[in-house]
Amino acid sequence: MKQRTVFDESWYRVSRSKVRLLPGVEMIRQMFRGEAWYVVCDKLGHRFFRIRPAAYRFICYLEDAENVQDAWDRALEIDPVDSPGQGEVIQLLSQLYQSGLLRSDQNADISALEENKARENAQKRKQRISSLLFLKIPLINPDPFLRRTLSLFAWLFTPVGAILWFIVFAWGLQALIENWGRFSDSSRSILGWSNLPYLYASLIITKVLHEFGHAYACRRYGREVPEMGVMLLVFNPLPYVDASSCYAFARKYQRVIVGIAGMAVELFIAAVAVKIWADGADGVASRVAYNVAITASIGALLFNLNPLLRFDGYHILCDLLETPNLQGRSQSLVAWWVNKKIFKIDPGPIPTKSRREQIGFTLYFFTSWTYRFLLMIGILIFVSKQFLILGLLLALLFGVVWGILPFVKGLRYVFFSPKLMNRRTRALGIVALFLGVILSFLAFVPMPYYFRAEGVVKSSAFQNVYTSSPGRIAELVTPSGEEVEAGQILLLLKNEELEVEKDLIRIERERGDLLLRQDRNEQGTQLAGLRAFLTALDAREAALKVQLENLVVRAPVAGRWIADDLHEVMGSVVPRGQSLGMVRGEDGYVFSAVVHQRDAGRLSLDDSELKIRGQEGLDMSLTNLDAIPAGQEDLPSAALGVAGGGSMGVAAEEGSGKKTTEPYFQVRGTIEEAKGVILQHGQRGIARFALPKKPLLNQWRHSIRQFFQREYQL
Repeated sequence: MKQRTVFDESWYRVSRSKVRLLPGVEMIRQMFRGEAWYVVCDKLGHRFFRIRPAAYRFICYLEDAENVQDAWDRALEIDPVDSPGQGEVIQLLSQLYQSGLLRSDQNADISALEENKARENAQKRKQRISSLLFLKIPLINPDPFLRRTLSLFAWLFTPVGAILWFIVFAWGLQALIENWGRFSDSSRSILGWSNLPYLYASLIITKVLHEFGHAYACRRYGREVPEMGVMLLVFNPLPYVDASSCYAFARKYQRVIVGIAGMAVELFIAAVAVKIWADGADGVASRVAYNVAITASIGALLFNLNPLLRFDGYHILCDLLETPNLQGRSQSLVAWWVNKKIFKIDPGPIPTKSRREQIGFTLYFFTSWTYRFLLMIGILIFVSKQFLILGLLLALLFGVVWGILPFVKGLRYVFFSPKLMNRRTRALGIVALFLGVILSFLAFVPMPYYFRAEGVVKSSAFQNVYTSSPGRIAELVTPSGEEVEAGQILLLLKNEELEVEKDLIRIERERGDLLLRQDRNEQGTQLAGLRAFLTALDAREAALKVQLENLVVRAPVAGRWIADDLHEVMGSVVPRGQSLGMVRGEDGYVFSAVVHQRDAGRLSLDDSELKIRGQEGLDMSLTNLDAIPAGQEDLPSAALGVAGGGSMGVAAEEGSGKKTTEPYFQVRGTIEEAKGVILQHGQRGIARFALPKKPLLNQWRHSIRQFFQREYQL
């Protein structure tokens, strides 16, 4: 049995009051994990809150009792174990009073309720200030419109509607899979200035339909939707509807359907939009469809479905787990642990029922807090890249809401909370010691420090094979994938023009020899010119011989001959300098990492660690590191540029994707292969170079400064 506080010092202020619920207040029974709860429904104010069966019975006792004291005595007599304490009664009556659901047959002293109401109003004002980034502005009552049009959409919430949804979703998913390469390539320009109007219009359209999905689902099961308006989400106006009346549904599946309805509408729209985009030609319609598909899918999957944010996914999780107010209870549990284990005071009953709930609530608290913090940083970075001044204002606001206000609230609790009256010195000492240890650790304790650089794997004996003479591919002597020796014939080219030129040179030589003999027998006046002509023919013949020999393409080094696509172009003409394939050695591999000039000064050439993309679980090392200090501008592979998925900026006007926008340094090292690692020429990887140890604050300061220099040129 959990501990509870039976008596309360303010009880005398309400004990003689005779209060009742107003007529028309609805009490709905719900089941959570086999335990009955009751939802108090204020139909006029559209407010809903849950109470336990003991509180419900107390409210029932109020109807026949002379006063609050009489009702509480009766509840205590009938059920002394689960009956609410005096503090719980005051809090319950305060909620009902604030909602305007209480009536009194006499002038009662309700100052205690007034004080509770004032405290709750002050708390709400603080919440509104801290929720400036999620401000709601109500505009209309959509319920009359929903009632008139419900018959058009009610069938969607039946098995037939569910089957139709799955068919359309699979249809769109198939189109997405078939066109994934083109779809992902188009996303690179999604934030371009020319596309922003389409993106924002698509966002508004999908969110309006999303909210109507919630509204129709709520109205479908008989509950009112009294409010629709605009929510300023990070100062970005988006539509919203108040579907909170779904809390009063007795059946869990109805509450879950209302929560899922918005995301189901978005994913349905996304599937249709993907199909329109995939089958349509380039134009405005295709562009709009693509933006609708992006906003509908990302908004539904990354935000609304995420239970770590208080959006649809959170409420769905609460209903599926049958755990109301998951976030509030997780915060209460952590506060309970702090008071119980650290400050060593009696925090009252623990807000959980089992060990499993304690673990789950604690994990949820830290996971959701971390995710929201990272999301806040992501929003700041995204906004500041587009609008620096607005980003700075957001940073100040986030700093106040997430930093200063919680810190001040914590200090007020430690310095002034009555709960710490006899433990205040201990609490202050613990807080000071905790902050001192954390700050000292961050500022003075050296920690391992690493520098990371992207690069590509290359065979140690590696040569590209190019055509030295133009010609038509006549025969592929050595198939791709076979081991070859240096000088081995790979393929044969044919050039009829060179053969014709060879015959012409032969004819010219015969004519020159004839003229030379004739001139000797006569006057000999043209001997010098004829000898020069024959010498030029010799030079042409020697050059032609080299060109003809180059029509036989040979392996430049020993290794494996790789020319995967060469068989597809048999018989075609290739110009001089055309890449035909490569001969890749397999005796060893090197790793070529690219380093920005701003990072080259702190680079160490000690042995480092290496991880290959796709094989991150296997560790390798780099030895024999060698730096090429001269600034280079051609990447060892286009895969390291932003166009190929890397981080190095490349010139937009340069078609190969290898010309960098700024010089870089290259570091090469021999890969010490590990067991189970499969190395291939051209694989991407990350090299980690060890740097001298530094405290974490110094490391973070350097990283933040580099970020601002890179992103904002500050």
